[in-house]
Amino acid sequence: MSEKNLYSSSWYRVAGLRPVLRSHAEIHRHTFRDVPWYVLQDHSTGRFHRFTEEAYYLIGLMDGTRTLQEIWEAACLHLGDDMPTQEEVITLLSKLNQADVLRSDTAPDIGNIQHRSREDRKKQFWGRVRSPVAIRIPLFDPDRFLERTKGIAAPLFSVPVAVLWLATVVTAVALAVMHWNELTMNLADRVLALENLVLLWFIYPVVKTVHEFAHAWSVKHWGGEVHEMGIMLLVFVPVPYLDASTASAFRDKKRRMIVGFIGIAAEMLIASLAMIAWVNLEPGAVRAVAFNIMLIAGVSTIFFNGNPLLRFDAYYVLADLLEIPNLGNRSNRYIGYLAQRYLIRNDEARFTLSDGREAAWLVAYSVASFIYRIFISIRIALFVAGKFFFIGVLIALWALVGLVVVPFIRVIKTVVYDPELYKRRARIAAYVAVCVALLVAVVFFIQVPSTTMAQGVLWPGEQAQIRADVSGTVQKIMALPGSPVRRGDPLVIFENPDIEGEVRVLEARLREYQALHMKALATDRTEERIIREEIALIERELEVARERRDALTVSSPADGLFVLPDAEDMPGRFIRRGEELGYVVDYGKLSVLVPVSQAQVGKIRRDVRSVTARPADRVFHSISAHLVREVPAASTDLPTLAFALEGGGSFALDPRESEAQRSFEPLFYFEVALDERIENRLGARVYLRFEHDSETPASQWYRTLRRVFMRTFNL
Repeated sequence: MSEKNLYSSSWYRVAGLRPVLRSHAEIHRHTFRDVPWYVLQDHSTGRFHRFTEEAYYLIGLMDGTRTLQEIWEAACLHLGDDMPTQEEVITLLSKLNQADVLRSDTAPDIGNIQHRSREDRKKQFWGRVRSPVAIRIPLFDPDRFLERTKGIAAPLFSVPVAVLWLATVVTAVALAVMHWNELTMNLADRVLALENLVLLWFIYPVVKTVHEFAHAWSVKHWGGEVHEMGIMLLVFVPVPYLDASTASAFRDKKRRMIVGFIGIAAEMLIASLAMIAWVNLEPGAVRAVAFNIMLIAGVSTIFFNGNPLLRFDAYYVLADLLEIPNLGNRSNRYIGYLAQRYLIRNDEARFTLSDGREAAWLVAYSVASFIYRIFISIRIALFVAGKFFFIGVLIALWALVGLVVVPFIRVIKTVVYDPELYKRRARIAAYVAVCVALLVAVVFFIQVPSTTMAQGVLWPGEQAQIRADVSGTVQKIMALPGSPVRRGDPLVIFENPDIEGEVRVLEARLREYQALHMKALATDRTEERIIREEIALIERELEVARERRDALTVSSPADGLFVLPDAEDMPGRFIRRGEELGYVVDYGKLSVLVPVSQAQVGKIRRDVRSVTARPADRVFHSISAHLVREVPAASTDLPTLAFALEGGGSFALDPRESEAQRSFEPLFYFEVALDERIENRLGARVYLRFEHDSETPASQWYRTLRRVFMRTFNL
């Protein structure tokens, strides 16, 4: 280490100080990624500060009897090559002083302390305001109550209780899968109905109270303290919260993880019990309460507390699991370091890493958490705006300010006030200008491929379908299923005594009137004319009846292979008029029936340059295809369950239809012809790619956003 780096020109200002830690500061030894670290706990503020082993040695010498010069000299002798520079000692002293955990033999600067206190409160306030998800309002200290009641919760921290919890959760998940359609039917309208919102406001605080006390009792179980309880506004819903951050002082990371997970476990148990109750209860007020409890605990766990990408319970569990304390802030600082080091070429930038895996985790977490925060904010805004437009817009604007505007302003302030960055402001401005120009060019001017993806099934076409023209009972199957047939060949013979009887009755009436007609020719011209008109009427009726009788023999509509599903069960079965029997298939002329949503149909109607098909059993085999026709009018009828989510398709079934196969939204059907013979069975799934004219990403995003807004607001 050079002499230039070892000494500091400001050292004379602090060398004579005799620093000592305040009584409310306590140090704990932790190990992160096999490296010892020391965590300083400030009992007065509830904050934690992490220091290296070298910094801990310096802090350990701060007993109020040694000057800073003596402390530094002792550290140089003890640490050898790892000795700190005077500038590093000054930086450590500054951090401890800013944290208000250090005092010295000089008179304290009361004004400075008060100023820092005001600044801390201001930062906490704006930190709450910037968050579009949650705002915390502290109210009182619950530690005495928890100390008196911690014995009640002690039996919960045992293996038998954990096994019972797991069995309950697994049972509830299985029930939820079985009743998924009923649970999610018309969900937004049910949740945001006025009477349900009132119910939620009463239920949510109760559920969250159990959640927070689970945290608190777990902290007390291992000797920690809980000194803050208050109200958190989670998407404008007031819920209680407890500050269990003292768990960060636990040396065992498993205990820290259990404290973080126990709240999630409590909500999962509540949701599971509510699910089991909901399944077994009759419709009514109690069942509605069970549904709302399940909704609150389930959604909260999946999207908030149980998701490590938001800084709630799962975040702290993940940080302890990875052994990366302060994961969120470190990941953001690491991204800033990478930008300074490799974009701005600031060789003075430094960032301490334990190993290469930590770097990968920091980058992945920073990117993923930023994307998820934007995603969840947009989803909340759209969900609320579907019922309360103005409130949804406010949430969206709030999220935009908190996630984009404020970080951007913070970056600008860093560039302005950081001397190293300020010297490179021209390079930074050039980088920003180039990045903005490239972004604008890519988004608004560069044409990129535009495609629509869809799923269809192999379809013989309307002309190849065999349908019953009349109702009747199957008497005989004339052609062997799977055999080739010619157009007009008899396939199936029906039996219908009513039709046969009608033909015989009409033939007898015709003979009777023909005899009367012959007699009237010689006796009465007027009567003869009346009888002749009656004969004409009977002949027309007889012609229709004979056509119906002929229709009892179903003939092949085309040349091809005769396909008759369930042929062995067909004889003796009653078939209604219009019911589909089977197909006569020419595999050289098979087409694909493709359903598309209303949001996709316009693009396919207007602009299709080419169509590519891939059979599901040969997804790497591409087949060229072309549009044949569009089936007129939208329909909710599903010709096959392969189009539904339950069958591996893309469209939800209408849960209100218990028997019929109907989609929840109207669908438009297209018939696509394959340019290559395919031997797959009828109904086999085919993936299709519709190529459109290239367009800019801005145009594609605009259309997607427009589609989302139309679907959300029923425009």
